[in-house]
Amino acid sequence: MLQRIAVLFIAVTLSATAAFPQGKDVQDKKIEMILGTWKIQKVLSGNTEVAKNPTSGQWIEFKNDGKYVNHAASVDSGSFRLNENHSTLYLESQVQPDAAKIAEWTIVLNDNTLTMEQTSGGNKSKKSKDKMKYVYVRIEKGSNKLNN
Repeated sequence: MLQRIAVLFIAVTLSATAAFPQGKDVQDKKIEMILGTWKIQKVLSGNTEVAKNPTSGQWIEFKNDGKYVNHAASVDSGSFRLNENHSTLYLESQVQPDAAKIAEWTIVLNDNTLTMEQTSGGNKSKKSKDKMKYVYVRIEKGSNKLNN
C-alpha cells in the first residue's frame, strides 16, 4: 500500500512539473516583452531594406500604464493594447485633433528586436497601402525614457 502511494505521489509530481514548466521553458507574455524603449534600426519594403540607419532620433516607448510615445517624423502618443494570440498591436493616438485614430499593427518580437507592419489605420475594412516593415532594437527594458 505504501509503495502505491509513493508511486502515485511521484506520478502526480512529474505530471505537475510537465504541466507547469519552470525557468526558460515558460514563454514571457508579449505585453511584458514589448515594454520599454525601442530605437529604429531599419525600414523594409517587403524583404528589401529601403533605409539603413534611418533617422537616428526615431524611437517608440511602451509604458507599463498602457501608454506609448512614438518619436518619429512627428511626435505621437496615446494608449496601446495588444492581442497576444494574434500578435496584433493597437495604437490609439491622442495627438490627432479629430476623433481618436486607432492604428493596427502586426508585430514580431524576437529577443531585443521588434518588427512592426501596419495592417490598418482606423478603418479595419481597408488594409494599409504602406507595406513597410519597421525594425526596432531594444534600448531600455521596462518603461524608462530614452535620454537623447
